Parts: sequence; structure tokens; C-alpha cells
Amino acid sequence: MSAAPPSRREPTAKPLSRERIIAAALRIIDADGADALSMRRLAATLGVQAMSLYNHVGGKADLIDGVAEFVTREMRLPKPMEGSWEDRIRTIAHAFRRTSLRHPRACQLVLTRQLSSPTALAPIDCSLTVLLDHGFDEETAVRALRLFTAYQVGCLLREFYASSENRGEDDAAVRERTGRLAGSDFPAVARVAPMLAVIDHEAEFAFGVETLIEGLRKHAPPPAAAGREGR
Repeated sequence: MSAAPPSRREPTAKPLSRERIIAAALRIIDADGADALSMRRLAATLGVQAMSLYNHVGGKADLIDGVAEFVTREMRLPKPMEGSWEDRIRTIAHAFRRTSLRHPRACQLVLTRQLSSPTALAPIDCSLTVLLDHGFDEETAVRALRLFTAYQVGCLLREFYASSENRGEDDAAVRERTGRLAGSDFPAVARVAPMLAVIDHEAEFAFGVETLIEGLRKHAPPPAAAGREGR
């Protein structure tokens, strides 16, 4: 059974709680984006007065932090993580992508908002720990974290806002786009027209992650040093 649209009032039998409020806020953001979230609309969705929300949340900023924490918990990273640092980075990156596809608008908040709660900091700490335990120096670990974050922001926005003709969902649209590109006056574009006409988001995300990992290997300490750091 699908969830009720955010604009529809929910039954008021259940007591109001922070968890219920944040869940409703997430539904609004998923449907219409963070800019559509307001205390008034949220109260109407829950069938309560706006002032009653403040008994559980501090305002819109607190709501958005709560939504970001909820999304972060959905990543469900394994504990402890196993494998090489490369395997662990892959696990974190792909876990976030899966969560992003469930809540693309909300995940933009996680990636772009400065968060400080223990829940929101957990995946950041996990990523840093992977690198620091392997012997990467602190500056490299932080820069690598920000590099992967920037890549994930770009991929999420590109995938979420990509036009349907680029997703391969409509064969006719793909053929039309391929023909248009192939008939252009740009030789390189024409040469790769069939590939430009379709985007395999999952494969391209994986390609980018592997490329970033390969670049990061140049900054990795020698295996012996990494072993000493991990002990």
C-alpha cells in the first residue's frame, strides 16, 4: 500500500512524536523537495496545529537535520567492515547510492548540509576510519572524503534530473537521439553517438568510484606501513 500524499491529513489517533514528525517531513521532501517543507504544511499533513510541532522539534533546521539522520541510518553499513580499504570504500559508496535512489531529494541534504549529530557523523567517521586505519595521513583522508562526497553529489543530481530519453527507457527516443548525434557536425560526438544516447547510471557510478580509488592508491602508504598503522 502506497503512502498518502504529503498534502493529505494523517489520522490523529497516534500521538505526536519526533519520529512521526520527521517521517512526515521526509515524505514532503521526497515528493516536492526541501523548499516545499514548512511547519505549516507539515502540521496540516499531520492534522495538528503548527505550534504543537515545537514540543518535539526546534524548527525547520532541526527537521532537516532529523531527515538527514533518518536517511543516514538507512545506509545500514556492515559492522565491522571487512576487506581491503578499497573494498570498504566501495561498500560505503554503493550503500549511499542505494539510499540516494530511495530518497534522492533528501539525500542532497545529507551530502550538502553541514551535519554534526552522532547519527549523521557516523558514515563520515566510518569513511575516515577506513583510510586512517590503513595509514593514510589525516590531510589526505579528509581530502579523499570530500572528493568522494563531491563525486556523489554530482552523480546524484545528474541521475535524478536526467531526462527520460537518456535513461534508455524509451527505445524510440534513444534511436532518435542517436541519429541526431550521429548526424551532427562534430566528428567525435558522431563517433560515440550510440554511447552518448544512453546513460547506464549504475555502471558509470561504479566506473567513477573505481577511477577515484585508483587515483587514491597513489597516496596510499606502503603495505608495511599500513600494517603497522592497523595494529
